[in-house]
Amino acid sequence: MLPIYVKQHIIECVDIQGAYTEIQENDISQGILMAEEVLGMTLADLIESGEDIPIPTPIEKLKAENGFATMVTVNIEEYIRDMKLVKKTVAVPKWANDLGQRLDINFSKVLTDAISEMVISKR
Repeated sequence: MLPIYVKQHIIECVDIQGAYTEIQENDISQGILMAEEVLGMTLADLIESGEDIPIPTPIEKLKAENGFATMVTVNIEEYIRDMKLVKKTVAVPKWANDLGQRLDINFSKVLTDAISEMVISKR
């Protein structure tokens, strides 16, 4: 989740330079959807270019003049362009393999999710 400012006709993410959108005064909900899209595209660009994703500012530290601050979530996978699969060979203990197969676990998804969580937790 990332914090955004909503003020007058602009919604901006304080932690990511250039991540903002203009809105109609009476359509804040549409503006927030647009902000989610801008954030998704901007974050995807940062990830794909190997740049660091900034640590979100705690919302209680934000001071919104002439507006308010709120949090938005973004499913970055919707914006990543390079989603081609790369074959990886990994070794897991036999018990984990047997249990995973019995439970019909998608090992690739588990690894992808774990890498994503590690990136988020290291910030």
